[in-house]
Amino acid sequence: MNPCKALLPTVVAALLAPAISQAAPPAQDATPLTTGSVRLDIASGRVEGDVCVSNLPNASKGSFVLNAGLNVARVTDGDGKPVGFDGWYDPGVDGEARIYTLAEPAAMLCVQYVGAFPLYPKHDAPTDFKGLMAFNGDSARFTEQSAWLPQAFDPKARVRSSESRYDLQVDCSGCRFLYLNASPAIEGAQGRFRSDNARPILLFGGSGPITRTAQVTILNESLPPAKVEALSSTVQKIADVHSRYMGVPLVDRPTFLRMVTLNQIERDREGSEWGFATWPTIAMSGSVGNVADSLLADGDNAERRVQYIAHEMGHYYFGTLNRPQGPYFWVLLESSAEFLSIKALREISGDAAADRYIARLQSAIDTQEKPLPAFDAIDGSSDLGEMYRYVYAPLLLLSLEKQVGEAKMQAFMRGLLAAPSPRSWAELQTIALKAGIDTKAWEHWRASCVAGGKAKQ
Repeated sequence: MNPCKALLPTVVAALLAPAISQAAPPAQDATPLTTGSVRLDIASGRVEGDVCVSNLPNASKGSFVLNAGLNVARVTDGDGKPVGFDGWYDPGVDGEARIYTLAEPAAMLCVQYVGAFPLYPKHDAPTDFKGLMAFNGDSARFTEQSAWLPQAFDPKARVRSSESRYDLQVDCSGCRFLYLNASPAIEGAQGRFRSDNARPILLFGGSGPITRTAQVTILNESLPPAKVEALSSTVQKIADVHSRYMGVPLVDRPTFLRMVTLNQIERDREGSEWGFATWPTIAMSGSVGNVADSLLADGDNAERRVQYIAHEMGHYYFGTLNRPQGPYFWVLLESSAEFLSIKALREISGDAAADRYIARLQSAIDTQEKPLPAFDAIDGSSDLGEMYRYVYAPLLLLSLEKQVGEAKMQAFMRGLLAAPSPRSWAELQTIALKAGIDTKAWEHWRASCVAGGKAKQ
């Protein structure tokens, strides 16, 4: 029997092995800090910012990016001294953002800027996506992808510092509430927000209701008690599973955000939905109630919702407490969260639900004719697309668990959480050995499941 293909359990085993050791959150490298103030007006689409970014990565002290719809008034250093910059003429572009290059590197970067954006009160825009600074007539939505705040930029690696600690004052004319990712929503048109953990900084200002429970916050939509309870109880169950498995309490609880998209009229006509997750925010077009409806129903829809929410909640561990870096970035960030989601799905929805989900992943891999990048040979240049991140690598983790047992796999996952991101296969193996996985078992897994990146196991 091929140990890599036979991923479905043949016996029902306890999901949660006895605690090996209490995992401690990893020490984090210093991260950028964003401070200052932002003002916006829902009625006009106008945005003004006076924002400083400090503790910049060395490679990013000479460049920053800002949304292409925002105009820079001036740039100064931490002492208020003007800093020359290029970017007006023939500018470089990184997605939604314009690239600005400083005349000299600055340890602290302060940018004053202003801009205005179209309003779509009829929700009849030609498109909408995460990179837009979106005004729909009664709300404003700026995600980290939109670069609504200045972000340090590494011109060689072409990487933005999209996560930051923050201490920001936000004023929004026309807003009934304000929300900054990972901070409690504030009722009113102005508020100060702080986070000591680096976060992808999302801003939402709206006029809808707020529902808070101990487990969830629901923004911009009112749900009946039964639906609120469905969301709350599911989140609590997932938090319990993740906390026990990882040995660290899951402090973050999700904020479900209802957003009326700029092109909502088209989405409603087509019956399509759109959503994204900027943990701990889970944003959904149309209605958060649709998620609760699925959870209240039996069958495949409920199972998929549980798995999806569990995946996003897994990013508290891999993405927040531990911020992956290096060649295994996507595996540590997304594949680890996917692995945790399957563990939660098995515990909450049952073995049959988890087995069906794993079978779908395996079926997707079985259709791949070309080998994927071998896990023991990937480096910073390896193309680890969605198939690798969400399907192949999670199956590899499950195959490792099958070979070494649940207790040692749990210790391995805790080791990944507590350790700095491994930069090589040897460093990854060191974490495995510390988790009690012996060299013989590790090499057997490598030879039978990893080597060659065989898509068909």
